[in-house]
Amino acid sequence: MGIMSARFEEVEANILKISRISPDQMEAWDHFSSLNSVEGALSPRQKELTAIALSICARCEWCIAAHVKMALQLGATNQEIVEAAWMAVLMGGGPALMFAQRAIQALEEFQDVGDEEQIKRAQAQLAIDSEYKKLYWQLLDYVKYICNEVEEICHESAARVKLAHNIAENDGRVLARLVSKECERRNWI
Repeated sequence: MGIMSARFEEVEANILKISRISPDQMEAWDHFSSLNSVEGALSPRQKELTAIALSICARCEWCIAAHVKMALQLGATNQEIVEAAWMAVLMGGGPALMFAQRAIQALEEFQDVGDEEQIKRAQAQLAIDSEYKKLYWQLLDYVKYICNEVEEICHESAARVKLAHNIAENDGRVLARLVSKECERRNWI
């Protein structure tokens, strides 16, 4: 595992820990984050590219890892990410140049940079991004709703985590079955 992949995993693990310790604050943070990641004057992809540049200037390896990964998931190209890094270097000078290399490492770790055909296929898949994003945010709202319900039912942190994971596993399987059946019904597969 590369350093940026490790940083990304650290972010995920530590955010979960922080959520257990300070659930109200994390819920507020999640809500604030979700407001800033929706389509507006800037697209979510453009916002992630901006976040990459700001992460480099802030010298935060964990932020760089998280935002490069998200930018790639939103369809950002290698060149867009590299240009965002160069904007950080323009504004942040030599120290930013040292941290810009972390963005390149993240690119290399989170995708096969040399496989341009794979990148093109991924970008073509993301051409339906707008509808996908709507579904994603609806599912995220559902997850938050479930977690709020779990929080009301369980007062113990360990019990909350266990119940939430059980729901996720079961709902994930049910959702996968329902989607597969609907695809078959529509003769998509």
